[in-house]
Amino acid sequence: MPEHAKKHHFVPQFLVRRFADQKGRLIVHRVSAQQQFGSTVRNLGHRNNGHTLYRPDQEPDHATLESAMAEIEGEAATAVRDLDESRNRSISPETQRALAWFLALQWQRSRFLLHTITQETGGSRANFSPQELQTSFLHMLQLYVTSPWRVRDDDDAEPKERFNYLVGALSGRHWSCYRPRAGGLLVGDSTICFSGYAGSQPPRVPPAFFDHGVGCGLAEFRRMTVPLGTHLAVIISKDPAEARRLDVATLNKYTVYNSREFVAHAPTWSHDASQLDHLLNVQRWIAPVFLRDYGTGGYV
Repeated sequence: MPEHAKKHHFVPQFLVRRFADQKGRLIVHRVSAQQQFGSTVRNLGHRNNGHTLYRPDQEPDHATLESAMAEIEGEAATAVRDLDESRNRSISPETQRALAWFLALQWQRSRFLLHTITQETGGSRANFSPQELQTSFLHMLQLYVTSPWRVRDDDDAEPKERFNYLVGALSGRHWSCYRPRAGGLLVGDSTICFSGYAGSQPPRVPPAFFDHGVGCGLAEFRRMTVPLGTHLAVIISKDPAEARRLDVATLNKYTVYNSREFVAHAPTWSHDASQLDHLLNVQRWIAPVFLRDYGTGGYV
């Protein structure tokens, strides 16, 4: 038996489990191909040694980041459980804060973000190994997420040491719970689903792209939807009335359009399968414009 867990989940198991059936099973739909298959909570949304740090002349460090991220995930899991129990539409500041740091983690450890940074910086053409690229990327995660999270309540730390841009951006938004009575929400590899444009300048890309999480910065999105279970989502927006305008079909649209690898649901999911097929076909048609060969090897 290995001394460390080989499967490092960039979509945490506590979250995926909230979309699975009682036996932990899911049906997965790929974005990169017209393919669906059965999977389990443990086998979805991970990379083998995906959070391992590789340093010259040292043994690979499999544990440091996994341990730090598990603490953030644990606080988020408690916050989600509290939301389930409260049944309120409003979200307390303490719960918002826990979820904001979790979303910062999800944003920063996105494998698509790693791919994008590698493409933009020419890392893949500079003779850097995949291990070197991953370690450099994960050092940014430490710098911007896990290290600030550890000192977030330390008044002796410098403000910049406690700061994360996404956490700061979300603190000024309106947070609301959405609970569809019949359930039916989907989970995707992108926990954070951006949609709409609320910037003051004319958009640089066609407006439809914003619903795919493309084209607007963290300060310019109209809304962020975060599926947290079949029966629960959080909506973060500038407009406090936004949550009342959305329904299951719309939230699932944003989940599919923001996915880069997969969306999934329980085998017992019985909502509009034809709508899901349509959304996936649209995403497969649009996504190659910005995926830039991501996912062609089948990463699920």
